[in-house]
Amino acid sequence: MNYSDNIQSVSYIGEPKSNTAMFLSAKAGALLKYLDKVENCLVFAENGLNVPDYLLEKHHFQFSDQPQVDYYFFSKKIEEQISLKNSNRTYTILENGSRVGENVVSGKNVTIEPFSIIEHDCIIGNNVVIKSGSKVKKAIISDNVIIGENTIIGADGYNLVNIDEKLYNMPTLGLVEIASHVVINNHCVISAGLAGVTRIGAHTQIDSFCHIHHDCQIGKNVELCSAVKMGGFVTIGDQSFLGIGSQLKNRVKVGRNVTLGMGSVVINHIADNVLAYGNPAKEK
Repeated sequence: MNYSDNIQSVSYIGEPKSNTAMFLSAKAGALLKYLDKVENCLVFAENGLNVPDYLLEKHHFQFSDQPQVDYYFFSKKIEEQISLKNSNRTYTILENGSRVGENVVSGKNVTIEPFSIIEHDCIIGNNVVIKSGSKVKKAIISDNVIIGENTIIGADGYNLVNIDEKLYNMPTLGLVEIASHVVINNHCVISAGLAGVTRIGAHTQIDSFCHIHHDCQIGKNVELCSAVKMGGFVTIGDQSFLGIGSQLKNRVKVGRNVTLGMGSVVINHIADNVLAYGNPAKEK
């Protein structure tokens, strides 16, 4: 079996799906446990990774010194196939100048204000408002969501790979999932997962000029004040408050019911139920 020919999608090793491709470095071997419940995955793995025999039987491991580079070329082919398919698809032009792509599933009482773009294959729930100039792609949006003006949902992520001393951005092949009763104000950017899902929990409020990068997991009833920025794979627990201009390093975890002071720079994990602020942010 040629796995490269038969596997046509990707997923994140921390949340894998059967019959998908992913990559794994030797230092991240603890993530192998997530492959227990899925089957037939193509794993671009770093030499030196110790893989149990039963996983070698369930999945196909392709070992090399640069698994991320191998995965890049594999995922780039998938991206090109998707781009080719979409280049032959058409948009419905609404009277107000907005464009809606093919295979968009839209609920009842959806408002799409002028000059917005809904890309192909998006799912939009009931009572959703998409305000002027916004773009929605690679997204599943639940009921009663408001998206402000000039906001981008499902933007490309930013994760670079160095190939022969040249930098290339990893393809963005994942999704954004927005739960019900979320409000996202103007000029925000929420990136889709690179291979997984960026999630925004129910009743979360996101003020203007926020940037949520790929694969972030934002809990329920979270408040992000204006101009909050976070790198990829950040986790924010339920009921937390992030003050104006907070910045969060990629892969940090902020617990439940945390208050993060204005302008804080988070470079380490923050526990539940604490106040933290400063540069770097420290629990008080």
